[in-house]
Amino acid sequence: MTQYLPYTKKEYMAILRKDLREYEAKIGDVTAEERKDLRKWVADGHSPYENPCLFCDDDGYVMDFITAVRIWEDMSNDPEAYSRVSDTEPGGTYSHDDEMPF
Repeated sequence: MTQYLPYTKKEYMAILRKDLREYEAKIGDVTAEERKDLRKWVADGHSPYENPCLFCDDDGYVMDFITAVRIWEDMSNDPEAYSRVSDTEPGGTYSHDDEMPF
């Protein structure tokens, strides 16, 4: 079964390369490893304005690649900083031993 695509693969990749050039110009400083990973991500057919983790910002929009990769790295290095429920939220702290409320 053939899906309808508004662009040929060649056209789509040209759009992604253009997006990559614009993104790299806007994003600022990146490490060599970040740049390599970003370029591979785009070469595999993904937008630089998306990320493999599907991380979203506070407004629910998908984060760009570099921002998401940096958050992933930070989460990996300091998982406690990303607990599901903070001490300041109603209901207090969450324990894995607690029963689910539903």
